[in-house]
Amino acid sequence: MTQQQPSKQSVTDAKLAATLTRTAVVIWLEAAAVGAFGAFLLWGLVSGQSKSVAAEATLVALYVAAAVWVAYIGVALRQGKRWARSAAVFWQTCQLFIASQSFSGRGANNVIGVLLIASSVFVLAHVFSRRVIQSSRGEIESGN
Repeated sequence: MTQQQPSKQSVTDAKLAATLTRTAVVIWLEAAAVGAFGAFLLWGLVSGQSKSVAAEATLVALYVAAAVWVAYIGVALRQGKRWARSAAVFWQTCQLFIASQSFSGRGANNVIGVLLIASSVFVLAHVFSRRVIQSSRGEIESGN
């Protein structure tokens, strides 16, 4: 028996899938963090710690919606959908803005800023990697 060498295309596809999976996992962790903060705000609303019930309820709804949206970005990115790459870039840009604001001012927390920057750079580096860009170009050229 002879061993068949994997084709270059299947190796490239496997590496692309691994890259997208790693990126999706980080995005899912970000979604979990946003959801956890939404749950924290919900607890404050339920336990009566909020000063404005309407404002707190609105914030809870926004955080839950953002967590669901970011989790869906991870699912779509894992499936290789082109639009998910754009959404991931938008989300990482939002995180970088929040990170830039977390180093100074009232309530500054350097750990949060560094974690946001690290996860954003990781995702952006993967989304703009050569394999992902080539896959996007191939999809555009093939009309998918």
